[in-house]
Amino acid sequence: MLTLSLRDVARGEVHIRREVPADDALWQGLGLALLSPVEVDLRAQSVGEGVLVRGRLRARLGLECRRCLEPVELDFEAPVDFLYEPMASEEEERELSGEVYPLPPRGDELALGPAVREQLVLQIPSLVVCRESCRGLCPQCGANLNETTCSCVPETGGNPWDALKTLKFD
Repeated sequence: MLTLSLRDVARGEVHIRREVPADDALWQGLGLALLSPVEVDLRAQSVGEGVLVRGRLRARLGLECRRCLEPVELDFEAPVDFLYEPMASEEEERELSGEVYPLPPRGDELALGPAVREQLVLQIPSLVVCRESCRGLCPQCGANLNETTCSCVPETGGNPWDALKTLKFD
């Protein structure tokens, strides 16, 4: 479990280095294939009334090529920065944006898991290709054009954008 002792942070910078297993409950429900534990390397320090956390996340991910839908393994590494600040009200907490999270009003420990989970999801590339020369799938028959050629004839029809060519401007 990724937790931070607020007492330790009050005394100085705290270094947190953990490997969170790929099957940990923290990653469930993401629809993400983690092929290795997620390496979490963070440094936390007190800033004013809040806590600033900076570091890196590393993992091996299983994704799909956006062109041919074949599996792609990706070594993922991303910097993370987030700030925990005390909130005056629930309304202020709802208005948080970016990497600012509410600091609990009571307690000696800070749960970093939800923020780390969110940062991982936000930093994963959404468009991955198996290789730059990937030819993708045939739009008519669905054949993987990297493995075979198909005999489909390209559709010859009107382009839905052709209507814009008839517009006249003064």
